[in-house]
Amino acid sequence: MSTVEGVVTSGRLPIKESGRTVFVALDEVEYFEASGNYVRVHAGESHYRVREKLSTFASRLPERDFVRIHRSVIVNRNRIHELRRSFSGKYLVTLVSGKQVTLSRSHRQQLSTLKEPY
Repeated sequence: MSTVEGVVTSGRLPIKESGRTVFVALDEVEYFEASGNYVRVHAGESHYRVREKLSTFASRLPERDFVRIHRSVIVNRNRIHELRRSFSGKYLVTLVSGKQVTLSRSHRQQLSTLKEPY
């Protein structure tokens, strides 16, 4: 089990895991995924599990780079490769790694945030 403490301001996400602290570069994180009371951090080939709710976790992330697109997914907008509209009004978000996640209709207001240049 891992934990994260404090607001992330340095560009690195400290994750406490098995008596050690792993520093994950925020620009390597593709997305965060809720799994019950845990958050799975997907960063390159590495995955970490943090015991915390996604809503609490999201409050510590820089809003400029991370956008909630589903009740269980927050993406790094710098790692988005493609947006594709589906028939149901949802969007399919393809990340740089090729992983696809869904932008739900209830979070559609975030679409403009994903398309905006910096």
